[in-house]
Amino acid sequence: MTHTVSIPVARYLKKSLFLIFSGWMFAACSTHTGEAVAGEAEPANRHTQDTAAGVAATVNADLPDESSLSAIYELFSEYDREDAPGCAVAVYRNGEMAHSATFGMANLDYGIPLTDSSRFYMASVSKQVTAAAAALLVVRGELDYDAAVSDYLDDWPEWASDVRVKHLFNHTSGLPDIYDLMAISGISLSNVMDLDDYMALFYRGETLKNRPGASFSYTNSGYTTLAKLVEAASGKRFSEFVETELLEPLGMTATHFHDDRLRVIPNRVISYAPVDAAADEADEEGGTDEKPSDDASPAFRQTYLSNFQGVGPGGLYSSLNDWKHWESFWLGTNALPGYFNELRAMMTRREVVRNDTLAYALGLDVETWQGVRMEGHSGSFMGFKTDVRRFPQHDLALLTLCNREDANPGRKNREMARILLQGVFDAFLTPYEGIYHNEELQVDYELTVEDGSLKLIRRLSPRGVMNEEARDKWRAGSWDFVFQRDDEGRVTGFLVSTGRAREVEFVRKAP
Repeated sequence: MTHTVSIPVARYLKKSLFLIFSGWMFAACSTHTGEAVAGEAEPANRHTQDTAAGVAATVNADLPDESSLSAIYELFSEYDREDAPGCAVAVYRNGEMAHSATFGMANLDYGIPLTDSSRFYMASVSKQVTAAAAALLVVRGELDYDAAVSDYLDDWPEWASDVRVKHLFNHTSGLPDIYDLMAISGISLSNVMDLDDYMALFYRGETLKNRPGASFSYTNSGYTTLAKLVEAASGKRFSEFVETELLEPLGMTATHFHDDRLRVIPNRVISYAPVDAAADEADEEGGTDEKPSDDASPAFRQTYLSNFQGVGPGGLYSSLNDWKHWESFWLGTNALPGYFNELRAMMTRREVVRNDTLAYALGLDVETWQGVRMEGHSGSFMGFKTDVRRFPQHDLALLTLCNREDANPGRKNREMARILLQGVFDAFLTPYEGIYHNEELQVDYELTVEDGSLKLIRRLSPRGVMNEEARDKWRAGSWDFVFQRDDEGRVTGFLVSTGRAREVEFVRKAP
């Protein structure tokens, strides 16, 4: 059951959030009207829609309190405006939307605010859905994962004859990127092109970037080809196959691949860029370098491309509300045919290339971050910025969708994870804490754990956040840290490299 209560002022919402668990309730409402928030069928106004049990059990199993939720609102407070585009964010638990919040406007022309039913262009987050559609055919035995692409596409070019279906999923095909080829050719993204048009264009690339299967090289052409393979193997239009065979069984009625520019999209979100960014983009495309005056122009300019109908690497539209069904699929809480279990397992399959396991699976980055398994993908196209991160060990997923070019949803999702999984991260990071000494330079560095982050304290320097690159390999700014351990697995020190100084050794002091 969802409980709601009125809270009057948006910018002070974070101060008045409260939770009640086991008979407790999470407060949520529209900050414009004070009315209870509605669901997908009847769009809500702004800000929150929450499921009481989900928030209490999900958002932070250790700290389901006011402070963690307040921190999330503070994280997005810069977008809490009625005269600018912004972001929509959701926390999912056990296939349900435990918490959602929206900040900013969906359409500046008409003053329409973002809601949890607003349909965003998902950009490259679309890739995991394209991968699922193609993998579904593999699971059914209608598409051979190891077969040559030319076995299915009669017009497949000879110069790419060694490309196999599996290479398309994980960006090891070596195919030149379709959108880069368009830029080089002077072809506008606003041109009306269908899937066959995109295929014909990259066929003319005539050169592979690398031998298929030899190395990872991100390319949108691989997912354009996957969409075409779905058509060839199924006999249906790509968008039709996805809707009938994948989205409908999952209950995703407000999600689709947009291969018809004239199709009506209810609650469609428009994308924007700050005036300076839009002007810079025009300069790069051969426009004038004269920027409009502040008096004559709004703060943002529209970057949405209404004619764009490319599908495969992108092209998916969805909402916070509808995406909960996708997360339900991943957590296995939907009642689905048995082969969907096999599909989930296949999509996290990672290939080994030159003795290294790829971090990229099937439309998903799969990695360990601060000791926790994390799956997801980011996207960026025509002013939309998107990111989804899933933490399957904790039944937690985060989705941040933004319609402004200067947003960074990937960073926001990681910051939210630090808030919601702080106890988990702190436990992982604590063994790195301590004071480390270099004898030659007679200098100490201190590492502390704060707010789910590892921070570096050194002479004449503020507390800098360190970022994990791999196990025991961290980075602070441009500096690399490689930690050392003893036979018992305890951290004993680290080697720091700055580019011009290599492997300067620091030894951990006894506590």
